[in-house]
Amino acid sequence: MDIKNKEGNISNKQFKEFINSLNIGYFKEELMGELLIHNIALNTILGLDPSIELTGSLASQFFSDPEIQQKYYNELKKNGTVKDFIVKIWNPNGMLLYIQINSHLIKEGDQEFVEGIVTNVTETCILEQNLKETEEKFSLIANNTNDLIAILNQDFEHIFINENAYYSVLGYKKEEVIGRKPRDFAHPNDLKLISNVMKKGLIKGELLEEFRIKHKDGHYIWVETKGRFLIEDKKIKGAIMISRDITERKKNEKKIQESESKYRTLFESSTDGIYSTDMEGNFIEFNKAFLEILGYSKEELLTLNIRKITPSKWYEIEDEILFTHLAVGENKVYEKEYIQKDGSLLPVSIRFWILSDEQDDPYRIWAIVRDITESKQMEQKLKEINKIKSEFLSRASHELKTPLISIKGFTDLILTLYSKELNPKIISNLEEIDKGCERLQAIINNLLHTSKLESPDLKPRLEVEDLSFLINYCVENLHPLAVKREHSINVEIHDSIISKFEKEEIHDVISNLLINAIKFTPKKGWIDIRTEILEDYVIVSIKDNGIGFTEEEKARLFKQFGKIERYGQGLDLGIDGTGLGLYLSKRIVEAHGGKIWMESKGRNKGSTFYFSLPLFID
Repeated sequence: MDIKNKEGNISNKQFKEFINSLNIGYFKEELMGELLIHNIALNTILGLDPSIELTGSLASQFFSDPEIQQKYYNELKKNGTVKDFIVKIWNPNGMLLYIQINSHLIKEGDQEFVEGIVTNVTETCILEQNLKETEEKFSLIANNTNDLIAILNQDFEHIFINENAYYSVLGYKKEEVIGRKPRDFAHPNDLKLISNVMKKGLIKGELLEEFRIKHKDGHYIWVETKGRFLIEDKKIKGAIMISRDITERKKNEKKIQESESKYRTLFESSTDGIYSTDMEGNFIEFNKAFLEILGYSKEELLTLNIRKITPSKWYEIEDEILFTHLAVGENKVYEKEYIQKDGSLLPVSIRFWILSDEQDDPYRIWAIVRDITESKQMEQKLKEINKIKSEFLSRASHELKTPLISIKGFTDLILTLYSKELNPKIISNLEEIDKGCERLQAIINNLLHTSKLESPDLKPRLEVEDLSFLINYCVENLHPLAVKREHSINVEIHDSIISKFEKEEIHDVISNLLINAIKFTPKKGWIDIRTEILEDYVIVSIKDNGIGFTEEEKARLFKQFGKIERYGQGLDLGIDGTGLGLYLSKRIVEAHGGKIWMESKGRNKGSTFYFSLPLFID
C-alpha cells in the first residue's frame, strides 16, 4: 500500500494513523515469515485487546490447518494475488474464526512480502454452514421417508416434493406434480372437506385431516395430512404439507367397525346369556338375555358381584376351575346354579375365557351362560323312565323264566323217558322246542344282564387277572362252533397280559365278539385274534373276512336292540340273536374304563372289532 503527499512518501506515523482508521484488518508480513505491521482492526477481528502488539509473530500460527495454509501460499506465489480466500484460523486465545483474506505479493529487491486486508466472516460462514447442514438433513429425511413432503407457494401450487416417496406411494414423477395443487389429486367427495379444512387452517396457522388422494393408476389411498402455513407480514407465502399413507389403518378400522357391529348384534340377539366381569367378579357388561335369565334390571345387576348370585356350595368348585384355567389354559363347559332375583335356583351351563393385558396379566372374564332347566327336567324324566324300563325288564324276565323252566323241563323229561316210544317226527318237534327254550333262555339272560348294567350304582368287581389266559379259554370253548362252520382261527397274543377286570363280564365280551365273527363269516373263512400294548392300555382285535358292514349298518351297531336283519338275503350265516350283544359289550367295556369300536370297508370286505382295557400297574 503506497500512500504519498506532495512532498513524497508519508511518514510511518501518518501511515500508522491511516491504517488504524480502517474498519478492516490490515497486515504486512514476510512471505511465510513474521508479521511486520498490522492495524488495530486486525486485533479486533482476532478478538484481542487493541493494545497488544502482534508484530514479530509468525503468521502461520493463526492457520488451523497446515494444508489450507500451504494452499493459500501456493495460490499467492502462483498468481501474485489471492482474492476472497476464506480460512479458519485460531486467535491467540484459542477461538476459532472464519476470516476472508484479500492479499498480494510484493517484491522488494531479493525479499518477498505479503500485504493484505482481512475481514471477519465468522457469522456469515456459520450461518451458511448451518443452512447447508439443515438442507442436507432435510434432504436426507425427505429422500428416505415414505411420508409425502410438499412445499406450496402462495397460490398453493407444488414447488417442491420428495419425489422418491411420491413415486413409491402415488406413482407420480416430479414433473407430474410440480405446479399442480393438492386438490387436483383429491377424491371428488373430499373436496368440500378439504376446502373447510383449509379455511380453518388459515385461521389456526396449521391443519390436520384425513382424506383420499388419487394414485396414478386410478385408485385412491387414504392419507393423514399435517400442514403449516408460511405467513409473513400477515400474508400467506405458502405452506408445508406432510402426508402419511393410512390406507391399511383405514381398512383395519373398517374391519374393526364391522366386527364391532357383528359382535354387538350377536351380543344383543343371542338367546344365551353373555356377561363380563373384572377378576374380582364385579359385573362390567352383560346382554339382555342374561338379565332375563336372572330377572334383574341392568341397574340392579351392576351393583352385584358374581358371588352374590351364586350359591356358596359352588364357590370352591369355581375357584378350582378358574385356577386350572389360569394355570394350564384349560377351558371347558361346566354346570352350576344361579340365584335368581326371586330367590329360586336356576341350573345353567357355562363356558368362560379370560383376557390378559400386554404384560400377560389377567384382567377380564367373559362367559356364555345357557339355561338348562328343560334339559335337567328331561334328564330327570329319562332317569325315571330308565328305572321303570329296567324294573320292567327285570320283572318280565323273571316272569318269563317260570313257564320257560316248566316247558323245557317237561320237554327234556319226555325226551328222556319216552324217546323210544315216540316216532322220529315227534322227537324232532320236541328237540326244536328244546332248542327254542334255550334261545329264549339266552334272550332272557341278556335282558336281565342289560337291566343289571343300566343300574347307575353298578360298578364292576375288579380283580387282577390274566387277559391272555381268558382269550385262549374263550377260543377253546368256541372251537367246536368254528369247526362246524369250517373256520380257521389264528391267535397271536402276548403270553401274559395282566389287567384288572371282572372275569365273567370280559368273558362275555370276548365270547360275544368271537361268536359274531363266526356267525357272520361264510363257511371256510378265517378269524384273527391279536393283542397290542399301547401306552397304558391293551387293545384286543378280532378280525374276520366275513360279509362286513355298510355305512348305514355301522350306525346301528352298539345300540340297544340294534340287530341287523340278515334273514332272507341268501347268506350262509348263523343269524340268531337279539341285537343286545354288542350293546352289552359296550356297556361292560366302558364300565371297565376302556373303549370298543369297529372298522369295515363295506359289504363282503370283512370287519375288525376292537376293545381296550387299562393295564394293571402295581
